Amino acid sequence: MKPFNLQSEVRAEKRAEWDRHRQEVELEMERQKLERENERQDMEERATREARSATVHVANPIRQYKPLPPPEILPLTLPKSPNFSERLSKSSH
Repeated sequence: MKPFNLQSEVRAEKRAEWDRHRQEVELEMERQKLERENERQDMEERATREARSATVHVANPIRQYKPLPPPEILPLTLPKSPNFSERLSKSSH
């Protein structure tokens, strides 16, 4: 008698092989995704460091201006009562 293989057994073997292959592909894709994410984070950190080093505050020296002339000494203003209304100013005279 000849040994026989059921089609379901053959299909199960092919399916298991395909599942292993698919799992390998998914693992490879996940690894590549993590690698790209790590590279992106490294680039962001590098860009942040460069931006921070470029924006470091550098003090400017104090400017030297011409000296100001001394202020003029003027006489004080004499106080004078305001004339808010003509009616009040006429009646007080």
